[in-house]
Amino acid sequence: MEFGVTFTSRIGDYDLVALAESLGFDQAWFFDSQMIYSDVYATMAVAARETRRIRLATGVAVPTTRMAPVIAHSIASVAQLAPGRVELGVGNGNTARLTMGLKPVPLGRMKREIRIIQSLLRGEEVMHDCEGEQHLIKLLHRDQGFINLEQPIPLTLSAFGEKTLAYCGAECDAHLTWNPTPESLAANRRILDAGARKAGRDPAKIPSKAIFPLALLRPGETAASPRVLHSLGPFITNLLHVLCEWDDALLPGDDSIAPLVQRYRDYVNGLPPERRHLILHEGHLVYTRPDERDYLVPEIAPIAGMIGDPDQVIENIRALEAAGLTHFAFQVTDDPIGQMRAFAETVINRY
Repeated sequence: MEFGVTFTSRIGDYDLVALAESLGFDQAWFFDSQMIYSDVYATMAVAARETRRIRLATGVAVPTTRMAPVIAHSIASVAQLAPGRVELGVGNGNTARLTMGLKPVPLGRMKREIRIIQSLLRGEEVMHDCEGEQHLIKLLHRDQGFINLEQPIPLTLSAFGEKTLAYCGAECDAHLTWNPTPESLAANRRILDAGARKAGRDPAKIPSKAIFPLALLRPGETAASPRVLHSLGPFITNLLHVLCEWDDALLPGDDSIAPLVQRYRDYVNGLPPERRHLILHEGHLVYTRPDERDYLVPEIAPIAGMIGDPDQVIENIRALEAAGLTHFAFQVTDDPIGQMRAFAETVINRY
């Protein structure tokens, strides 16, 4: 099992990435959401200069917020500073688009954008459709120190729906998901594996990776402990956002929290429509707004994230590994140094 840590893209947090490397983490992920965080590629570039071993990945880049050629050139620029240790995670957009009032990118357009990115990262020429015109494009000057295409830059797709999973298996290098259970991961792997085999690919060469909200319990703590609810608060509200904004078929709700979700939905519907997308994502995966604190209840915490003492967390990770997971990453929140040290000491070193 590989272990990763996930950061909101704050350009001054390079010291945290260096600490993660020293603690034995294999990879650092950085969110790409231009309206609420620092620029993801600038953040990765600074982290690249402060590290030597840890892999750096977008978690995830969103086509349309940048043109496909810009995404390709940006990750290839970071690769010049961190040769052989960058990864391009790509997805159809949560806050990167929702904070601008836009819906996630449709799969058809995602495929077109990703294929352009993949061709450019292979050093190939490709047709690019822009402003109603088609033109041949290619990343030039690749031997002049501007970009690095010498080592492959894998493209990992954030995939949840059946069609996206099948496409991931057929054309992408790895699969990324969020907080899966062993059962949901196994179900996703069956779809992904079938897509890979249909395309003549070996499913074993397309690993599944996942990012988890996590609360490592201290002696005497439970999911209802104030510290735990405070730490998981941004993940709880993120889950409520997703359940209100995304298709139920993609992320079905849990009946046990249906009344809470409906109460939150009523709250969202009461926000001014023209400002709803601005208000809703203030504090996203960083802190809990005062107007959302009433929703931090013990019933939703275990659904929003993984909660357990180190032995329980190790047991959960082993179950996920048996279901096909090869990379476990968790996101830091209110105490990044303490969370990384505790995870490294009690989970990584004992796994």
